[in-house]
Amino acid sequence: MNKAKDRKNALDTLFSGGGMAGLVADATAPRPRMSSGAIGAAEINLIKDERDKLREELKTLNSQMASSVNVVELDPEQVQPSFVADRMEVAFDPAFEALKESIAETGQQVPILVRPAPDQAGIYQIAYGHRRWKACRALGKPVRGVIKELSDEELLVAQGQENHERKDLSFIETCLFVFRLAQDYPQTMIVKAIGKDKSLVSKLRKLAATMPEEFLRVIGPAPKIGRPRWEEMASFFHDGKLAPNHEKAVNSLFGLDSFLELHSDERFSEVLQLLQETPAELEIKSASRDGEVAVAAHTRKTKNSEWLGNKHVLVKRTDKATVFSVDSKTKSDFGAFLLKQMPALIAEFEETKGEDA
Repeated sequence: MNKAKDRKNALDTLFSGGGMAGLVADATAPRPRMSSGAIGAAEINLIKDERDKLREELKTLNSQMASSVNVVELDPEQVQPSFVADRMEVAFDPAFEALKESIAETGQQVPILVRPAPDQAGIYQIAYGHRRWKACRALGKPVRGVIKELSDEELLVAQGQENHERKDLSFIETCLFVFRLAQDYPQTMIVKAIGKDKSLVSKLRKLAATMPEEFLRVIGPAPKIGRPRWEEMASFFHDGKLAPNHEKAVNSLFGLDSFLELHSDERFSEVLQLLQETPAELEIKSASRDGEVAVAAHTRKTKNSEWLGNKHVLVKRTDKATVFSVDSKTKSDFGAFLLKQMPALIAEFEETKGEDA
């Protein structure tokens, strides 16, 4: 018998009923077609992603079963979220709607992980599986879960690692999660929780601290927006605040119904474009010789930056350097392409320079 079959047979013995093959079949079986108009064509990829996540979560289930931990049915009203939030709430989440419909049709395939809530008998606190819990609660169904005694630190590490392994949080959600953890826990614990090194953890925390959380919550998780563009957004804030003219423009935009109807990524783009195009008028006060206060208007120069192509490359120019940035999260293939072409571009430039001489 080959090694692959040996592993499969060993895992099968951990499960009752149909064994591993049955669980994989359940998780990968085609889902019933959704009613017309329930979710638009633009969200089809989100539905596919949800199915991929279920497959990944089977790995977690395997390890739980291997430790002889029982799966039980819990009343959703007796379950509460983690004491540190890791997600932004949005008015409409197509992926959540797809998950809810999947659970309604085929049941909850993968259990959540909970612990007995401290000082609350009969109540359980979620380490991970918040969306599954919310879906079951909305459907009025029991939620299947694994109960495990966890300390606060163990719960947060399990919560952070699960999201990191599944790449389930957006960049800014990860920043906020790190920022919240940093209020009460040492950096060493945060490093374990999200699986990043100390340097990056520090950068994520500082970026989240640059912008008010209320501002970030209005924009939302923006799953397609990576670090370079969030850093550009943060550059407009000083001591956690926008310049008066920028703040006025942003507040007006936030008040529009048409803005609130946009998806999170679109909201981000609208806000960043507004900040780029609006001069930041600052009031500078200086004392005159006779003691009176003179007020003068000053316009802060917006950074000389622009996007090339369809948000492929961000170009920033200063007196000292011209910096080209590629979002490695959303344009990784283009970044690799650009690196491959760079030697030829440099050679072409040198050849042109030689001809001019």
